[in-house]
Amino acid sequence: MPQMKPPIQSPIAVSDIHFLPDLTPKHDEQFSALLQRAVSGDVPVYFAAVPLALCVPFDLDYRPDLHPIGAKAISQWTEEWSNGQFKNLVVYQRGKWFVVSDDYIVLFAALPGLPDYVPCWVLGKPEGDLVRDVQGPVASNDVARFLGIP
Repeated sequence: MPQMKPPIQSPIAVSDIHFLPDLTPKHDEQFSALLQRAVSGDVPVYFAAVPLALCVPFDLDYRPDLHPIGAKAISQWTEEWSNGQFKNLVVYQRGKWFVVSDDYIVLFAALPGLPDYVPCWVLGKPEGDLVRDVQGPVASNDVARFLGIP
């Protein structure tokens, strides 16, 4: 009897899961405004290595890790990170904190490995002694592409 192969599971598109009712975080108006202004060239965007300990979710109650689809997406990104395939978080600075408003799955994927720093696109110039490798600002005509905006 021939041995059956398990079905190939396609990866979950992280951009699609926020449309599921149980996987929709609270909307961050400040992030939306900054993102729009960054794409139009009014807010500079920088690359920086930001301490993971300073990256905080905007929606503190949002727990994609507790939902089966969210947990699967997190697992996929955890595997990507362990294979050296990093995705930059898109953040903005509030005081000493860097707010994550859209990249929750990637943030949750970074947590098990507890890296000291995570790669980030920062909306606005990052400040603080703990931020490393600040580069930029990105040319305004490249911002949308770097941030993954069509």
